[in-house]
Amino acid sequence: MIRDEIEQELEQLRSQDADPRSTFPDRWLNDRGLLLDDGTFEVAKAAHLAFFTKGNNYPTVVKFERDLIQMALSLFHAGKEATGAVTSGGSESLFLATAAALANAKERRPDIARLEIVIPQTGYPTFEKYERYFGYSIRRVPVDANFRANVSAMSDAVSENTVMMLASMPSWSHGVCDPVRELAEIANKHGIWLHVDACVGGFLAPFVRELGRDVPDFDFRVPGVSSISADFHKYGYSGKGVSGVFYRNKDFARHQPFVFDTWAAGLYRSPVLTGTRNGGAIASAWAVMRYLGRDGYLSRAAQILKLREAILAFVERCPGLKVVGEAELNVVGIGSEYSDIYSIASKLKECGWKINLLKEPDAIQFVLGPLRDEYIALLVNDLEKSVDDVRREGFMAPSPTVIYSDEFLD
Repeated sequence: MIRDEIEQELEQLRSQDADPRSTFPDRWLNDRGLLLDDGTFEVAKAAHLAFFTKGNNYPTVVKFERDLIQMALSLFHAGKEATGAVTSGGSESLFLATAAALANAKERRPDIARLEIVIPQTGYPTFEKYERYFGYSIRRVPVDANFRANVSAMSDAVSENTVMMLASMPSWSHGVCDPVRELAEIANKHGIWLHVDACVGGFLAPFVRELGRDVPDFDFRVPGVSSISADFHKYGYSGKGVSGVFYRNKDFARHQPFVFDTWAAGLYRSPVLTGTRNGGAIASAWAVMRYLGRDGYLSRAAQILKLREAILAFVERCPGLKVVGEAELNVVGIGSEYSDIYSIASKLKECGWKINLLKEPDAIQFVLGPLRDEYIALLVNDLEKSVDDVRREGFMAPSPTVIYSDEFLD
């Protein structure tokens, strides 16, 4: 195919999601005019294109990575001994934190036959994904009535084999912030590694707090927090493929790098799990963080809170609807006491919105971004219309298969 034909086909395919509402899942960075028009998309795109052929061993990309780590460590109130690494996504960040915790435990407690990790029921499923690689055991602990990690139940679940605990900031499903400070006290008492999964909220929570909202402590100011993961490609607003894992001190991180030189091609060094990483994505994260700065992140956080409050106000005035969890930061779950919430979701999708579903309990899930004011009004209006249509028509949608991630498998 010639270049013009390829570009024409690409544009034709791209036009299939021309309605910004259909790109709602890409709520952190898009080019459809859905978000605040602050130039971030163009900055991210230009940086990505400038380095899209470069890998993570290119000197300038190395500089970008080091700068990103320092910006994040500063945001998370880390000490001078703290360190971190840029990864390809939250799953890799969690993998590396887990690997570091397990290696740390094996050094200190070589007598443990099978290491155990204790996580709340709402913890991210990568721990089951990596269980087959690491050979540890997982103990998922029931959460409280608000879907928050139950401190006493987590404490009771700790055994002589437990080497790691997890807290979410917030949980993906229900948007609830686990009690990090209380869980850190348990971790300190038993000499357990505590990881805070802040992939969703890490680059949002500090700015929400700066805006005067009540946000629980979750970072390195809390004694007992060993590591934190946070995604630059979520509320850092970079292009896809950039996350970070951060450690309280260099000793915790020393097992992470891989070094090997007993082969024909010489020294092989890799700081993270993946080998080659996308230099363009890393450059995008670096450029966006410098472009937005503190004021830009505060502005976007304020717009997210405005959207959150608009949705919560609608739920409060709509009989029968209820908030699932507490919608503390950027995730809002909506359930219904007498209308079929999946039917409401079906109607909302007919309006053009692509949204998420939950199954425990049945709910619509919104992961919020800094929508422009007119789209905030449109979303609430379409939500109200969808509820009215379901109740007036007695509409019942077919029971859906609730899917979070469904990649093609061979």
